[in-house]
Amino acid sequence: MTTSTTVSPSSASPRSIRSGRSARIAAPTNRRRWARWAAALTLAASLVAVDVLRGEGGAAFAIDYPSWEDVLAARSSEEAKAAEVSNIRSLIEAAQAEVEAAQAVAIQKADEYSAAQDAYDTAVFRADELALQAEEATARADASNKQAGMLVSQFTRTGGGDLSLNLFVSGEDSDDLLYQLGAMSRLSETTGKLYERAVQDRNTASSLTEQADIAEGELAALKVAAQEAFDAAVAAQAAAEALLAEQESQRMVLEEQLKALESSTVKTVADYEAGVAERKRLEEEARRKAEEERQRALEEGGYGGPPPSVSGWGSPLSAWRVTDEWGMRFHPIAHVNRLHAGIDLVQAGGGTCGAPVYAAANGTVIQAGYNGGLGYSVTINHGGGLTTVYAHNSSLNVGYGQDVGGGELIAYAGTTGSSTGCHVHFETRVNGDSQNPRNFVNF
Repeated sequence: MTTSTTVSPSSASPRSIRSGRSARIAAPTNRRRWARWAAALTLAASLVAVDVLRGEGGAAFAIDYPSWEDVLAARSSEEAKAAEVSNIRSLIEAAQAEVEAAQAVAIQKADEYSAAQDAYDTAVFRADELALQAEEATARADASNKQAGMLVSQFTRTGGGDLSLNLFVSGEDSDDLLYQLGAMSRLSETTGKLYERAVQDRNTASSLTEQADIAEGELAALKVAAQEAFDAAVAAQAAAEALLAEQESQRMVLEEQLKALESSTVKTVADYEAGVAERKRLEEEARRKAEEERQRALEEGGYGGPPPSVSGWGSPLSAWRVTDEWGMRFHPIAHVNRLHAGIDLVQAGGGTCGAPVYAAANGTVIQAGYNGGLGYSVTINHGGGLTTVYAHNSSLNVGYGQDVGGGELIAYAGTTGSSTGCHVHFETRVNGDSQNPRNFVNF
C-alpha cells in the first residue's frame, strides 16, 4: 500500500488557497479502504446508469440470449442454423450499439465537466486578480496620503503657519519670504495633486473590492457545478466501462456459439462451455500477471521514472522542456481568453508522441479516461486536498481506484482533445483550485 504525499505550495496568489473549501475528492486516511469504497460507490452508480441507458422497466428491454441447447438444436437443419446465425449476429451488433450509446453519454458528460471546470478556474483567477489589484490601489492611496501629510508637516516647520505676519515684520528681507511663499505655493500644488491621486486610488480600490466580492460570491456555485459535473462524468464513464465488460463477456459466448453453428465437428454443450471458460481463464491470467508485476514495482519503487525533487514530487516526463506556462492566455483552439490551468511539457530532444508519462507522487487514481478538451487524461488524488492531472495522452496505463506510486508509468503522451501537438498538460490543484505546478515540481 502506498502512502500519501503532502506538499505545501511555495507560493500562491492572494486567495488561491481558501480555507473552508472542500477538496474535489476528500483526502483518505486509509487510501486502500477509500479506493475500495469509492470503487464500490462508482460501480453502484454505474449499474444504475446502465439501467437508465437501457431504459426504465429493464425486464421489458432484456436481451434474450440463446442458450447452448438452442444453438446445438439449431444445427438440425440448415434453415434453423441460418436463422440462429442471423439472430446471434444481430445480438452482437445490438450489444455494440448499446456500448456505443453509453460511451456517447460518457463523452457528453466529460465535455460538460470540462466546460464547468474551465469556467470555475477562470473565475477563481479573475477573482484573485481583482483582489490583488484592489490591494495595490489601496496601498497607492495610503502612500499618497502619507506623502501629502509629510509635505504639510514640512510647510508648518518652515514658517508656513503665518506668512502674512512674517511679511509684515520682515522689512528688507521680504524678498526671501516671497521666495518662500512661491516655493510653498508650488509645494501646496503638489500636495493637492497627491490628495487627488489618493482619492482616485481609494475610489479605484473600493470599486475593485466590490467587483472582487461579487466574483468571489459566484465561485461557490461554479465550484458546485464543476464538482457535480465531475461526479457525473466519472459515473457515466464507469457505466460505459461496466457495460463494455458485460458485453465483451457475452460477446465471447456469442462468438463461440457462432463457431458451434458453423463448425462441422460435433461437440457437447460442456465442450463449448469449456472453450469459453478457457478463454476467460487465459484473459484473467494475463490480467493477474500484469497486476502482480505492477504491485512488485510499486513495492520496490523501481518504475524508471524521473527522480523526485526535494519536495518529493517528480516530473511527468523523464526529460522535459516547458512550452507553455500556467496562467491566463488566449486559447489557440477555442480562441477565447481563459485560464491555462497547467504547464505544458514536451520531451527534451524530441520524441514526445508516445513518451511514457509518470505519476508525480504517490496517490489514488480518481479519473482515467476521456475528459473533454483534455482528451484522455488521468487524475490522481495525493491526499490532503492535493490532486494532479495528466492530459492529452494517446493511451492510459491505469484505471479508476488504482493506487500508484511516484514515478509509476500511468500513460503515454499524445495529442488527444483540444491540442495542437503531442505534449503533456500537467495540472496541480489544492482543494480543487488550480495552482501553478512550479510550486510543487522544480521544472
